[in-house]
Amino acid sequence: MRSGFGEIFVLGLLFMTGCASSRSTTSASAGRTTVDYNSYNEDLSSVRPIYRTTSTAAPSTNYPTPSTTPATTSTAPRKADTRRSNAPIEALHINRRLDMVLDTIATQNRSIRYAPGFRVQVYVGTQRKEVDAAKLLISQNFPELSPYLSYNQPTYKLKVGDFMRRMDAERYYTSIRRLIESAQLQPDKVDIRRSLLIK
Repeated sequence: MRSGFGEIFVLGLLFMTGCASSRSTTSASAGRTTVDYNSYNEDLSSVRPIYRTTSTAAPSTNYPTPSTTPATTSTAPRKADTRRSNAPIEALHINRRLDMVLDTIATQNRSIRYAPGFRVQVYVGTQRKEVDAAKLLISQNFPELSPYLSYNQPTYKLKVGDFMRRMDAERYYTSIRRLIESAQLQPDKVDIRRSLLIK
C-alpha cells in the first residue's frame, strides 16, 4: 500500500514539472514570469520548392526549358521532382463543358415566359363604364404598367403591372391607392419580359 502511494506521488511530481514551461523569463518590474513564444526556430529548407532558372536570351516557347543545374540552397538531400514538366496543360476541356451547360441553361431560361409575382387589382365590378374609366386613369398616371382586363360574366376585373418583387409592387400599390381606394395587391402569374421594363 505504501509503495503504491509513493509511485503516485512521484508520477504526479513528474507530471507537474513536465508541464512547467522551460522558457520562462522574469520581469524585473512586475515580478511575474512570462513565456517567450518568439524564440521558436526550425530549419524548413528541406521542404522548400526548387525553381529552375530559364535563360532570357532564348526565344520564348510554349513550354519552359529545364535548366541543366538546379539552384539548391539547402544541404539536406531532397526528393527527385516527379512532375512532368514537358506535358501540355489541358484544362480547356472543363471550360468547354461548362460553356455547354451554361448555354443549355440559358436556352431553357429563354423559353420560360411566366413566373410567380404580383399585380395590383384596380377594379372589380359589373359596370363596363367604370372599368374603362379606371383603365384610362391608370394609363394616364402610370403608362409603364400594363393593364389586364378579364371578364367572367357578370364581373369585370382590372389588374395592372407585372412585378417580380413584392417591394416594387407595394411602391406602386401605395401610389395607385391614392387614386383608387379599392385597389388591392395580389399574387399572380406575371410576364417576365414586361416585369423587366418596370423601373
